[in-house]
Amino acid sequence: MKKTTFFKLFMLFLAVGVASCSSNSTDDGGDTGGSPGTSALTLTVDKSRVYDNTLVSYIVRDAAGANVTSSAVVTVDGQVASNGIALLSGVGAKSATATLGTETSNTVVVTVIAPSFTTKMLIEDYTGTWCIWCPRMSKSIQDLHAGADGDRMIAIAIHNGSSFAFPLEAQMRQRFGVAGFPTGILNRDVEWNASSNNSMNLNQPRALLNTVRPLGLAINSSLSGSTVSASIKVGFDLDQTGTKLVAVLLENGRIASQANATSNYGGLNPISNFEHNEILRANFTDIFGDVIPDASSVGGGEYSATLSVAVPAGVNTANMEIVAFVVNSSNEVINVQRAPVGTNQPFD
Repeated sequence: MKKTTFFKLFMLFLAVGVASCSSNSTDDGGDTGGSPGTSALTLTVDKSRVYDNTLVSYIVRDAAGANVTSSAVVTVDGQVASNGIALLSGVGAKSATATLGTETSNTVVVTVIAPSFTTKMLIEDYTGTWCIWCPRMSKSIQDLHAGADGDRMIAIAIHNGSSFAFPLEAQMRQRFGVAGFPTGILNRDVEWNASSNNSMNLNQPRALLNTVRPLGLAINSSLSGSTVSASIKVGFDLDQTGTKLVAVLLENGRIASQANATSNYGGLNPISNFEHNEILRANFTDIFGDVIPDASSVGGGEYSATLSVAVPAGVNTANMEIVAFVVNSSNEVINVQRAPVGTNQPFD
């Protein structure tokens, strides 16, 4: 009797164990495609935010981590992406999945956005009151400012050898390979070409306004005694890495004699009552930029810096402005903003 009972119990436990093993074996055998969370396929993408009409690359990997993109089918909002490459158009969220056999991957979402910021460009004018050819560049900058996109072209006059000289001018000149005066550096990247003894090539800086920029700046500043304080914000459309912020203080409207060998300004030499503008006077940041942490340079995010600088002696505090710009890891200007001291310039 006891043996019979024991045998029945043993057979019952054996049956339960077999049933359990059979169930686990079925789960481990693979996904039917109905539950992406248990799929052996993993889908990734090279960007999470892009502008309209941008190519993105999706990568599909199997359970072993091997790249199986060429064998898989990647579908973005119902459209097949050949070789995992898709042109995303139309603002909004674009959802993608991949399939390979009976496997279906996780869902990846890329957000397509319209540009948020106005593209502007920077001209750094290496100049001096003693420089006979410098009125060529001064006049060309004035002509740019007077044009249709004049407010999108921002200049900084970096003086040498006069009462307007900037203390770090020699370091800047060395860093950017300035060999003579005048020299114009556009976006800290290329030298501005002259078209004649009297003018620069105006189309060269204008062409830099045609590139959409992934970030913009806002400036809010005040003057207290001889100290200028500024709150500078950088807004990011897209993720960026290796960026730096540069902010400087300029002075406008200074009257001083200017040497002149050009036919500009009536061909006078010297020009006794020449108005000097955009004179670089002080720097809020390192003149080559303060690092913006990559964690603060995320698309859709914003970076803020609160800065201050003492106004150098002799500067007319009633006629100052701030220029702020962001450079990339190659020290090229991405975008730039200006605002008179004591005003609030929002993102534009």
